[in-house]
Amino acid sequence: MASHYAPVAPRDADVVGLLAYSALAAMTRLAKDGDQAPSIRAHIEHARMSARAFTVFEQLETWAGHRGFDLHSAADAFSGMYDDLDARTRPTTWHERLIKTYVTAGILGDMLHEVAARHGLFQESDDQWDLGEGDWVREHMASSTAADEQLAARLSLWARRVAGEVLGLVRSTLFTHPDLALTPEAMDEIVEAVTARHGERMGEIHLKA
Repeated sequence: MASHYAPVAPRDADVVGLLAYSALAAMTRLAKDGDQAPSIRAHIEHARMSARAFTVFEQLETWAGHRGFDLHSAADAFSGMYDDLDARTRPTTWHERLIKTYVTAGILGDMLHEVAARHGLFQESDDQWDLGEGDWVREHMASSTAADEQLAARLSLWARRVAGEVLGLVRSTLFTHPDLALTPEAMDEIVEAVTARHGERMGEIHLKA
């Protein structure tokens, strides 16, 4: 029986694959964060976030299946893209782990949002794809960094290191997969947008970008 859904355009294939792989990577990262959590409550809450990330992947699977699109192959094209980032930014404390995920998920999430919007994909799904990690960090970290200047200074340095690595990954990904941004001008616009939003997020937890 023929599908009534329009097939995935070739220019959109990389976007869908990157979204799918990033959902799986977020699932793994949040599960690892939960495993290192200092309390059972934090562990449980991160497990829920991880489960929501896999739900995002399943939503993409359903969407791709309706359109006869090989989501697994598209996601596999990005397999391992976050490995070097993780290797160069290994946290040594729980606070560093939280900030690493906050910075990484924030910047990469903004990149994915920008790219998907330029392709006209999934704009109605933004709220459904909010995993809650940003709100959790703001709730549990903002008061600590506001009250402890030394902690804020140390974590600001760590956040800048992580952000530098993540922004480098954003640039290289957009350059390597030009269909993501569609035009060279859009590449610069995306980097500028995600950098500005990163600065805003740092301010929300009293850290300097």
